[in-house]
Amino acid sequence: MSVLTRPAVLLATASMAVGLIAAPGAAWAADAGTPLSAAEMKIALKAVADASLSAGAGGWRADMDMTVSMDSSSLHIAKETRVDPARGLYFDVLEFAGRDTVTYAAEGKGVYQSLDDPTADAALTMMGRPSVTFVFTADTRVRLDEMAPSPASLLDAYSLAGTKTVHEDGSAEFRVVSDDETVTMHTSAAAVLTEVDVTATADEATTEGTVDYTYGAQDISLPAASATIDEATLMTGVAYLDMPAMVKSAATQGAAATRKAAKGRTVKVATLRKLVRRDVTAANQKSPVPIVKAKDITGGVRVYATNPWTKKSVAYTVKASGKKVTLKKA
Repeated sequence: MSVLTRPAVLLATASMAVGLIAAPGAAWAADAGTPLSAAEMKIALKAVADASLSAGAGGWRADMDMTVSMDSSSLHIAKETRVDPARGLYFDVLEFAGRDTVTYAAEGKGVYQSLDDPTADAALTMMGRPSVTFVFTADTRVRLDEMAPSPASLLDAYSLAGTKTVHEDGSAEFRVVSDDETVTMHTSAAAVLTEVDVTATADEATTEGTVDYTYGAQDISLPAASATIDEATLMTGVAYLDMPAMVKSAATQGAAATRKAAKGRTVKVATLRKLVRRDVTAANQKSPVPIVKAKDITGGVRVYATNPWTKKSVAYTVKASGKKVTLKKA
């Protein structure tokens, strides 16, 4: 399993453990490593996981820096993660391809995601809320240990045969090497995880990354209500951006279906109403919320919708006229 799929490091784990930033040691390169079997590595990493969990009980932070290189091109990714276990709060900001994506989470409540999408911006402007920058998705199942995996994930990912090197200051590093990657885990003298370094190669791409861990109380404040919109409301707004097209499409398809069903004979009003309503239903099923409505009128159906924010309406009439079906914008 490659570094990009393991749960303990980098993109999936810029949040795995907490600890002190290890002090640099000039003599590290000269220290000799002690071989560890997979079983011995598991025992050693269990001690690291326990110490890191204890160190992070009051809060912790992880800073990831990763570069993926292929041929002459490279991609840089950075991520900052902060967790406040006492208040059940989570924060991260991902820098990728020149864009920052910010996420907040409240345990047992839901997730806030920053908005950076032209369609969402258009919907918010239409709704009269251009200052909104986060969408909130309610979810009582949100748990911090899932948003930010604990150091125990090291056990499953890296309980492999490797080496342990202890330095003069009591800090240590554990290294495991597989076919496609090398992972080095640094710990403080108190056995707290402080840094994870990864070098991996897959499909002619080379990934080099580091995650640094610190612990202590974290300052996390959820987005203000004025800057937040719930997901359902935003999706409703986005749906209404397409209201004119949806109404026209439902009416047009209903008219076409009626003409086809008549087969050149006199158009029956009952059949027209049935088929137009069928296409109205189909249009609403494709939308996050039902927008288009149908109302019987003399000789046919009125297909319409009204935007609840702008109060503007769009309507078409579909009527039977002998052997013809007429479609007009009302």
